[in-house]
Amino acid sequence: MSDLLAWMLSVFGFTYIVIYSKICKPFRVWCQLKSDFLGELLKCPLCLGFWVGLPAHFLCGSPTHSLLFDLTLASISSWMGTLFIAKMQAEFEAGYPQKSLSVRNSCVGCASSLTPTSAVSDGSDSESSV
Repeated sequence: MSDLLAWMLSVFGFTYIVIYSKICKPFRVWCQLKSDFLGELLKCPLCLGFWVGLPAHFLCGSPTHSLLFDLTLASISSWMGTLFIAKMQAEFEAGYPQKSLSVRNSCVGCASSLTPTSAVSDGSDSESSV
């Protein structure tokens, strides 16, 4: 069972990287220029997952010992994984709207620069200590 899960996650991971990563963008653009079919294939996780499952079946070993079942699992895992990530991303963005945090003139890694916008003041209402 763990071999099957690892195989499905590997196919999903490779498919997701090819379709959505910045590092593969030149490859996707080149494929779109060469062929409409390849351009459309590289936009669809269900379709690309199927074709990624084909070499994965032969090169990584088959967890099910059935080519047809492996290709079906590859397509489904790629599609479901992409849907899961999209849902998690939407929930994250809904729970943490961009305007709730303000980043002010600092490096990205500096946690002290993140302050709630409601707590940011212009200094006019500050109290002086006696």
